[in-house]
Amino acid sequence: MSGSIPKDFITEIVDMTDIVSLVESYLPLKKKGKDHFGQCPFCDDGKNPSFSVSDQKQFYYCFKCRATGNVIGFLQSHQGYDFIESVEALAARAGVEVPYENTRSFTSEKDPLYAALKMAMEIFEKNLSKSKDSEHVRNYILNNRKISSEVCRKFSLGYATNSWDALSKEMLNKGIKEEVLIKAGLAKKNKDDKLFDFFRDRLMFPIKDRKGRVVGFGGRVMNPDDQPKYLNTGETSVFQKNRELYGFYEALEFRKDLKEIFVVEGYMDSIAMYENGMTNSVATLGIATNRFHIQKLLQVVNEIIFCFDGDDAGRGAAWGALKNVLPAVTDGKTIKFLFLPEGEDPASLLEKNSVEELKAKFKNATLLSEYFIDRLTMASEVTSLEQKASLASKAMELLSGMQESSIKKLLEGEVSKLTGLEIKDIKTHSKKISYPKRETKNPTSDLGEDKISFDSTLLGSKILSLVLTYPYLANQINDHEKFSDFHEPEVQLMIAVVSFFKENPDAGISDLLSTLDKESASFIGALISVHDAIDEQNAIDYLNDCISKLKKSDSVTRIIELKEIFETGKLSEDETFELQQHLLTNLHRLEEPEKNLLRELSQKGYLN
Repeated sequence: MSGSIPKDFITEIVDMTDIVSLVESYLPLKKKGKDHFGQCPFCDDGKNPSFSVSDQKQFYYCFKCRATGNVIGFLQSHQGYDFIESVEALAARAGVEVPYENTRSFTSEKDPLYAALKMAMEIFEKNLSKSKDSEHVRNYILNNRKISSEVCRKFSLGYATNSWDALSKEMLNKGIKEEVLIKAGLAKKNKDDKLFDFFRDRLMFPIKDRKGRVVGFGGRVMNPDDQPKYLNTGETSVFQKNRELYGFYEALEFRKDLKEIFVVEGYMDSIAMYENGMTNSVATLGIATNRFHIQKLLQVVNEIIFCFDGDDAGRGAAWGALKNVLPAVTDGKTIKFLFLPEGEDPASLLEKNSVEELKAKFKNATLLSEYFIDRLTMASEVTSLEQKASLASKAMELLSGMQESSIKKLLEGEVSKLTGLEIKDIKTHSKKISYPKRETKNPTSDLGEDKISFDSTLLGSKILSLVLTYPYLANQINDHEKFSDFHEPEVQLMIAVVSFFKENPDAGISDLLSTLDKESASFIGALISVHDAIDEQNAIDYLNDCISKLKKSDSVTRIIELKEIFETGKLSEDETFELQQHLLTNLHRLEEPEKNLLRELSQKGYLN
């Protein structure tokens, strides 16, 4: 986007919007005590409403699924908007104009492109429905592919005539400038500086963004001798094909009932599924599934089912999709893979079989964990120890990008079982270690039955809870960066929250939540909603005690601190003993300087 939204305006529009009023415009709430409660729109919480909305703190939290956020987060999760769209919706609700930075550039460059692309879509639609030259295209759609006129109109299918300049001439006559036609990807100029149409004699598939605006086109040849078979609009200021999904806008029309989304490879696959009542499919635009696709889909649903051809190319594409999806996988997210018979796709299967048979195939698709383990099992049949070590290292490297979760730990366990190596040994040898690193404990939560990646009983969580209750305490923590080597997610989140309130002393919880990822925001919501606050008069003493204990719990930080004191000659007897214990505990991983220090302590008689 050429025009960004000033940070001050985002803060202002969040402050202007009352979260209770916003949520009540989408679902009924009933006041109970100081908060409002209703049925959670993100999970099935049965007869007992578990979705709470805090008027005081301006955030929502579900006690069952732990969904949490502020007014922007609610629109992102409930309506499927991205961040900018959420701010725009809040501004429209408040009756104020969004003050885009570089507004002139934003409006002058993009608006004419959207208008031109919409006009082109309408011309293509008219060609398909009324032109005598498109009889063969209509026959292909209605008779060969069995797509109804109603679904054709739903997806705005059209036809680019077999002419070098028919589209350009018509649009120029309607006032569209040459420059706009070129920037929109609708036309090009040849070496003689003559304008010609980019799409000719092709069945046209308009590609729409989340708002329903046409951003580009895909075109399928009608003459089998022409190449390429499918042609997409090139990269433009409104169209980047690695970020768009065909059929996503149409699928969002049924958002209320959307539980899962099928990802297929072809435009016609998505349309054929829609024709048969499977309105929740999208297609990639001739490229591999990437992280932008995954993020977009997981904002809307918790389950994605990928559909691939069963040949080697299809399985290769599936493995690529798996690698891209791993960083987004957390507990509560389900990813599956369906491999169709070689040479088949959803559209061809629907031409031969019933929709119930295809639905059954999707229902029995392979879970991500099963697919990962199957691939690993096949690879683990190698016999040499070197190959097993290499396999383990590569598998752990893939898993290292995952967020901490139960599924990650289970997959790591499978790697260990199949290769015969301990998890800690694989992790140790798959990366360089310069100092003894703190091992992350298996997180268990007392916040509910489901396992999450945070542990509310650890020191980092206790410090975090204090700062959330009394944000001014962030200024009492002067050395929080020293904990940056900690692996525990609670400590890393504590560092982020402390930094936020130091930089934004007047901010509130609602402001904080808009800066965090979904899992972190959920954990913070749980800490605030579930745990009783420490009395303010005892807060500073409790904070200092937790920080002191946290420092002593970390071998790396504590060894460095005690070494510095030792070098000044002011190390106390208790501190000397503590330093020795840290060094001995990590003896097998110490580097030469630390080993020499331990020898020195021993030679001077410190070691009993």
